[in-house]
Amino acid sequence: MPNKEIVALEKKLEGLRLETPGSELVVVLNNLAYACLHSDPRRAEGCALEARDLAEKQKLFVEQAKSCRMLGTINLEAGNFTEAMSCCRKSMKIYEELGDKDGMATVHGTLASTYRSQGMIDKALEHYHESLRREQECGASKDDLALCYLNIGACYSGIHRLDLAQSSYEFAREIWEESGDRMKLSYLYHNIGTVYGEKEELDKAQEYFQKALDIREDLGDKKGTASTLANLGSLHNNLGDKKSSLDCFIRSLELYEEIDNRRGIARICGNIGGIYTVIGRLDEAERFARRGLEISKELSIKDVEIFCLDKITNLYEAKGDLQKALQHSRELKTCLEEHLNEKSLEKIAGLQVQFETEKKEKESEIYRLKNVELSAMNDELRDALAHVKALQGMLPICASCKKIRDDDGYWQQIETYISEHSDAKFSHALCPECMIKLYGKDFTLEN
Repeated sequence: MPNKEIVALEKKLEGLRLETPGSELVVVLNNLAYACLHSDPRRAEGCALEARDLAEKQKLFVEQAKSCRMLGTINLEAGNFTEAMSCCRKSMKIYEELGDKDGMATVHGTLASTYRSQGMIDKALEHYHESLRREQECGASKDDLALCYLNIGACYSGIHRLDLAQSSYEFAREIWEESGDRMKLSYLYHNIGTVYGEKEELDKAQEYFQKALDIREDLGDKKGTASTLANLGSLHNNLGDKKSSLDCFIRSLELYEEIDNRRGIARICGNIGGIYTVIGRLDEAERFARRGLEISKELSIKDVEIFCLDKITNLYEAKGDLQKALQHSRELKTCLEEHLNEKSLEKIAGLQVQFETEKKEKESEIYRLKNVELSAMNDELRDALAHVKALQGMLPICASCKKIRDDDGYWQQIETYISEHSDAKFSHALCPECMIKLYGKDFTLEN
């Protein structure tokens, strides 16, 4: 069924092409690129490229940034991660120059998805959380916040933090089931199905995958449909239903090939190779598993490369070609070590970022406390200075009785004046000379 939004945008675009290219044409091209993203990525790329070039010429910086981010997403879906990163950085630079926090939040989300697709979950979480923070700063809608939580949940699911994943999904579920946004609900149901699959609650997993599949097929979301079919294929495989599993994988592969999603193609080829090995169709198994391995190496997707190498090793064991099995087993071991080293470096880098952040926060707190202490010390010094100043200068004192004249012209006893102008307290006594004057020479003090 044709997507009504796409049909309406194409009709509008057709009319605008008869006019002098202006800002409205760029906006429609960007909107059409977004609408075609999952159903016709080649069309989406063509629209985004045209929109970017027109926006640059017309100095429409916001639309240019949108086009660059869209191209980043398209390259991400195709598995061109280097190009995806490059497009996102161009988009981010424009948004930063404009001070557009909302735009920066969306780019952080795309960068996070690019890292997640490469298995770099620490960096993905870092960018998703930054996206969420900026969305909150901008007073984003519940819908936008729900999308952030959906992505954060997917990261936690990828590292088997299933309770955290499920709590993130529940936040999004409450919002989208109320709004009835079917496209986003399809993502959510797919991801909830994945969590139940990880928990080995397979009936619930199948229920949610089927919900997602029904929506995605109805909306013409080819990429989403391919992804959910892949998960259903894995589910049927775990249940021992190889025929249903293979049917799902083949349908998924056809859709991934149609939209040229190479990461998806690589992973599904590995899955099909594994199924064919188990059912004894070894030549077909080798063809699919090798195709998956070649694409994953070309794209530098280590987790998929490891997956395909494992399938090929099993294949040669099944064929009885132990020399090739050993060769691929060694390659698998090397690849695993490299992947683990990369993960360790990512973790160290993540810890370093965390350490630097905490260090800055502590330094900031120390600085704040020092300022508080300094402020208190300044208050004390000001008070002391006020006391000192009160007793400074020329004091008019009576030459006979020693009274002091105050600022109002009144004469005060010296002890009264000093008590009022300082913290000094007086007690009265007699000096030895006055003692003799008053009581005579024979008066002595008691020891």
